[in-house]
Amino acid sequence: ALHCEAVPGVLKQIDAGAGRVCGISKEGKVVDFRDDGWVDLEASGKHVSVGPAGLWRVGLDGLVFKWFQKGWVQVNPGNLIQIDAGGDKFVVGCNPSSGIVCLNHRPALSYDGSGSVSWMAVPGELKYYSCGPVGCWGVNKLDEIHVKLGVSGNSCPGPEKWYRIPGSLSMVEVSADGEVHGVNKHGSVFKRIGVSACNPFGSGWEHLRVAGISSHVSYDRGVLWIICRSGEVQKC
Repeated sequence: ALHCEAVPGVLKQIDAGAGRVCGISKEGKVVDFRDDGWVDLEASGKHVSVGPAGLWRVGLDGLVFKWFQKGWVQVNPGNLIQIDAGGDKFVVGCNPSSGIVCLNHRPALSYDGSGSVSWMAVPGELKYYSCGPVGCWGVNKLDEIHVKLGVSGNSCPGPEKWYRIPGSLSMVEVSADGEVHGVNKHGSVFKRIGVSACNPFGSGWEHLRVAGISSHVSYDRGVLWIICRSGEVQKC
């Protein structure tokens, strides 16, 4: 079994990237992990992501916000259920109708709250989408797993082709170093083994033995963060 330790706090969602760990608390607050505790970032939300593209959140009403310099700015337009800042300085997300959108690195990094951004449509339908250095992984409403290659900060929609991966997951996260982890509907945690630039699909799923039933995972810099269905947080 994985060696894990409990982290104080009760969370609904967590995202680790670029050396930071952020989450959504039980009360719907955006929090940042510092010095073994959670700091309130004075915002509410249902999904938060931190990574090479910075810190982004989806508000309780689906509006999108970005941390710019010293505070939150609203991203206009924007209506999402999930967002990911883990790609190479670009942002991807899913909207309530399972549509997929993305922002190239230039607008993602430079947007300061003035004017509007041009989200680009990504062909396909997903409920959760996450990008890393060697590909983007997503799951649809049927928990089917799909991968897109050739996605970059200059061309975030990527090619139209999707590759179906055997297995079933309710959420999947790709880390900034290319590691892929996910949780299935039964609360089991899986790691994709053998993912590399030469073998972007990996070679199979490894079931990670973790105490309790999991609801969400995120991985960064050698640490796997897991939220149990009860909201308790573990780092492994």
